[in-house]
Amino acid sequence: MTEKRIKNIALTLFATNGYEGTSLAHIAEAVGIKKQSIATYFRKKEDLFLAVFKDMAQDYIGFIKEMHDEMHLETVEKKLQFILYQGYQYKVKNPEQTAFYKRAIHFPPSFLEATIRHEIMKMEQQTSKLYREVFEEGIREKVIKNQEIENLLAAFYCLIDGISMQMFFYDTDEFNQRLSSIWKIFWDGIKNEEG
Repeated sequence: MTEKRIKNIALTLFATNGYEGTSLAHIAEAVGIKKQSIATYFRKKEDLFLAVFKDMAQDYIGFIKEMHDEMHLETVEKKLQFILYQGYQYKVKNPEQTAFYKRAIHFPPSFLEATIRHEIMKMEQQTSKLYREVFEEGIREKVIKNQEIENLLAAFYCLIDGISMQMFFYDTDEFNQRLSSIWKIFWDGIKNEEG
C-alpha cells in the first residue's frame, strides 16, 4: 500500500513540478513518511520516476486493449472515430497522467531520455497494432484508399498528438466542435470514394 501511495504522490508532483522540481523529500512529506523510507521501495529518484512512467504506460495500454474489445463490431469509420474520441476522453479523465506524460516526453531528464524514448516505443508498438488492424480492415473492405499502412499510421498519430495539444486551448464545447470538424476532414482524406 505504501509503495502504491508513493507512486501516486510522485505522479502528482512529477506532473506538476517535473523531474527536477520534485525531490524525494517532497514526496516523502506528502506521503507522510521519512525520506529514507522511500529507499525501501525505490533506491533513487530516477527509479521512482521510471516506475511511475511504466505504470502510466501500462494503464494506457490497458485502456487501448479495452477499447479494442468494445469496438470490434463497428464499421472501420466508427472504429477510427471511436479511437480518436475515446483517446481524448481518456486524457480528460486522467489529467495528472496526461500532464506527467507531456512533461516526460518534452522535458525528460537528459540521463533518462533514451530510456523514456524506449518506453514510448514500447507503448507505440501496442497502439500501432490496434490502429494497423483497423487500417488494414478498411483497405481490405475498400472503405479506405489503398495506401501504405505506415503513412496512415503516421497521419493518425499526428492527428492524435495535435488533438492532445489543442484540447488545452479551448473550452469543452468549442473543442468538441473542432474535434468533429477535424475528424470529418481526416476521414474525407482517407476514405475510398469508390468503396
